[in-house]
Amino acid sequence: ATTLNYAVETLAPTVYSVSTTADNQSLISITDNITVTFSEAMGTSYITTTTSDTTCRAETIKVSSDNFSTCVRMSSEPVSSNSNKTFTLDPYDNLTRLATYLTRVTTGIKDTAGNAIGSQYETSSGFTTDNSSINVSNSGPTSGGTYSNGTTYYWKVVASDPKGGSAQSETWSFIVQ
Repeated sequence: ATTLNYAVETLAPTVYSVSTTADNQSLISITDNITVTFSEAMGTSYITTTTSDTTCRAETIKVSSDNFSTCVRMSSEPVSSNSNKTFTLDPYDNLTRLATYLTRVTTGIKDTAGNAIGSQYETSSGFTTDNSSINVSNSGPTSGGTYSNGTTYYWKVVASDPKGGSAQSETWSFIVQ
């Protein structure tokens, strides 16, 4: 008679780390991505996030700056790497400047053997975005340049971000006396 022994993997996965693409967790660029790394390979079909709007639903990874009343909309489902241990979330829009974001990983996540994560994981202090990604440009005379007397000059503020968003102020003017 032949006896066959099978080993069944029953170890629950755990969250190994939550980080952004930056090294400093307190001055995160508003354009950075968020990564979640697990202790073992995860079933990619269980890794979901909100991609249609900012409503927190049954997604298994959530990022929020208001205690999960709303969630950050992502541009796509998380992208896996590191043999399905690390998942990268790319926010659809820039994050809000000087805001603190928490990340929540729910018990709906399972590893490749079907074991659910033991308990919901939530970052305790999260990460805080910085206020330094503002670009300033000047299309008028440069340092040492001159303005002409009696001429009206017009100006406005145009802000743009690395993801293609932009906004502009009203147009103001002044006359050189």
